[in-house]
Amino acid sequence: MEIHILDDLIREGKIDEAIEIIRLISENKDESYLEVLLNNLKATDNNILRNEIAIALSDIGNEKAVDILIGVLIHPKTTGSRGTLLYALENFDYTAHIFTIAGFIGSSSLEVSMQAFLLLEYVIDELSDKQKEQCKSILESTFKNTENEILKEALELLE
Repeated sequence: MEIHILDDLIREGKIDEAIEIIRLISENKDESYLEVLLNNLKATDNNILRNEIAIALSDIGNEKAVDILIGVLIHPKTTGSRGTLLYALENFDYTAHIFTIAGFIGSSSLEVSMQAFLLLEYVIDELSDKQKEQCKSILESTFKNTENEILKEALELLE
């Protein structure tokens, strides 16, 4: 299968066919599609396609995906569909972005809040005291008036 076929399918709006190919890429952990996946992750406004690409990138496991996943995560176009993007980060070293991730812990979306909390929990032992304090400060300032059990748990975890 030629790499440009995936780009063509996406450009032509044949999303279901593109997703079939993306799932094969994911299953085979085929790194030859890495750049195509990264470019389409950034470019697409289709939440379903974006989620499939994020999962494929996670399965492939190439660290090049981290910065792009974070960039897409914080982009306004992903408001309301960030849970899978956070989930996709699990297979990577995302500690350099822990402050960005912490900012999603008090989200009004349970999925987003929980996934961000889990990412923090996975790396808590690797964080310095200074990083923990910064995460705590982010949570306290961002979610001053928020009553959220996950947020409370995150603050306890950072103690």
